This record gives sequence, C-alpha cells and structure tokens, in this order.
Amino acid sequence: DKCGYTKRTHLIFSYKGKNVLKKSDLDYKQEGEGTSHLYRMILKPDNTVRVEIDEEKIYEGSIKEDWEVLKPKEIPDPADKKPDDWTDESMIDDPEDKKPDDWVEEKRIVDTDAKKPDDWDDEEDGEWEAPMKDNPAYKGEWYGKRISNPAYKGFWEAKKIANPEYEDDDTVYKYAEF
Repeated sequence: DKCGYTKRTHLIFSYKGKNVLKKSDLDYKQEGEGTSHLYRMILKPDNTVRVEIDEEKIYEGSIKEDWEVLKPKEIPDPADKKPDDWTDESMIDDPEDKKPDDWVEEKRIVDTDAKKPDDWDDEEDGEWEAPMKDNPAYKGEWYGKRISNPAYKGFWEAKKIANPEYEDDDTVYKYAEF
C-alpha cells in the first residue's frame, strides 16, 4: 500500500470479528513502480505464516506472537505501586554548575539614546516612554549543565501477573470460509 509518503505491505488477520494489523510493518518491495508483483501468503496449521513478494521471502513468523490476536498472557499488576524513593530521571541539573555573573538574559532593553520628540505633548500623547531595542549583551536563556543522576534506578514497571482473560487458541490460523 502506498499512501502519500507512507509505503508498507499490510497483512491483516480477522480473528473473532476483529481485524488485527501486524505489530510491525512488513517490508515494502515495489521497485519498478507500475509493474505487477506476485504476492504469496502461506498460512500453516501451526499458526505460522510466510509472506513472499515476487518469490522473495519478506516475512516468516508466528501469528500469535506478531499480531495481537490473543489477549496478553501477562499484564501489569494493578496492585503494584512505584516505591516513593524510586528515581526514574536519568539526568539532573549539576548542583555545582552556577550561572556566570556576567550572563545577560534580557533580550530587549530601553534605548537610553532615544530622546523625547520635541512635538510630544504629555497631556495629548500620554507619558513618553523610550522605545526598546535589542540588547547587545544578550546571551540567551541560561541552562545549567546536566549530569547523570546517581540515584537513578531506571524506568519503573509494575510486576507482571497472569492475565485472567488470556485464552490460548491453537486455531487462530483457521477460517470458516476462505
């Protein structure tokens, strides 16, 4: 299938009334746009599938592993909670790093060379304010150096438990009508 800039080969299985797309894309082999190609899918009773384009294998694997036709065997334990002392930030601001005293973050400053126009009338025009100008000393927003967090424990995941809704099915390959 070629939709705009996206090119991919789809293989969708229908299981219990639900269409299921493969978890990752199959290779897209369409060199020579505008020519016909031979697609072959071999579906086996051991729940494996092989896909060929122009007699070249582009995929071979398990329907149960590569398509989400079955509910997962394990799920995150909803009772498991991240410990309060768990740190999952890998980088932190360096506490030793300080902003230099001469660092200027003001992008615009009052133009001190500007003069109030001679024909300015405070009563009619309001109180005169000098215009703003770009600050030549401006260095941008300051960011401290980042360092590895010594307390970092990694990405936290709840422990896995058996999924009570999981049901194995050795006939996911089977179709009543083909």
